[in-house]
Amino acid sequence: MKTIGIISNNIKQKALEIARSAYDYFTEKGIKVLLPAEDKLSAKYSLPCVTNDIFSSQSEAIISVGGDGTFLRASKYSFNNEVPVLGINVGTLGFLTEVDTANIREAMDGIINGTYHLEKRMLLEGKLYKGKSVKDTISSDLALNEFAITRSMNEKVIKMEIIVNDISIKTIVADGIIVATPTGSTAYSLSAGGPIVEPGAETIIVTPICPHTLFNRSIILASDRLLEIKICSGNKRDILSIDGKSVPLEEMSEYTLKVTRSEKNLNLISFNPNAFFKVFKEKFIEGI
Repeated sequence: MKTIGIISNNIKQKALEIARSAYDYFTEKGIKVLLPAEDKLSAKYSLPCVTNDIFSSQSEAIISVGGDGTFLRASKYSFNNEVPVLGINVGTLGFLTEVDTANIREAMDGIINGTYHLEKRMLLEGKLYKGKSVKDTISSDLALNEFAITRSMNEKVIKMEIIVNDISIKTIVADGIIVATPTGSTAYSLSAGGPIVEPGAETIIVTPICPHTLFNRSIILASDRLLEIKICSGNKRDILSIDGKSVPLEEMSEYTLKVTRSEKNLNLISFNPNAFFKVFKEKFIEGI
């Protein structure tokens, strides 16, 4: 491996310091390190930076230093070329960031020597369109965790129709809805009462947010299903979120969100095939 990209949490001083140490370590080993211009690491330490396009196309691996939020931001650079991503945890939960600060040097040597394995995580492709035709697509994005439609705090609930493979299966009235991957099952979906799903599974998880009905269960779909969420009644300030990044939308009553499994995957660099279960036990069982 000759070129490695580094993304850091831009707020936590500890994350910036660790990222700088990683930059120096790889540079000393003769590896070229790329930093995106939009990150603060290059400006803080007067280091060279590159455009987002160069960062995405030339990095052979990307290291995220921070929490799961930083990892999600780093993963966006990897989608087009399926560049492997490693998460170094300087956050709290750490479902996506496997390596803790005590094992950073070992992990960096593992990347240099190639002594790691890749976990393929499924991605969702979401297209938002207005009216009845996908030709009127407004946005198209990939998500590692989830797509979510939510109402603003001062607005009314949203009426939504859930359509699977062109069959209408349910209409709900709720504060919103989450469409998650197995990776995203431990994020927003879990907070809304959704199930915990092993990240290697191939499923699409549909979880209503505070539904106004006695039926409030998640719906688990096979990954090859075509899912559509049709907004039957909405507000002027409802929000579409992609992996936590919010996109305000105007008058959502005529919008449809079409979600399918992407042909692309996220390649997660891992040194422990049971890392998910380790974190699950520490955070949800022993941490209670």
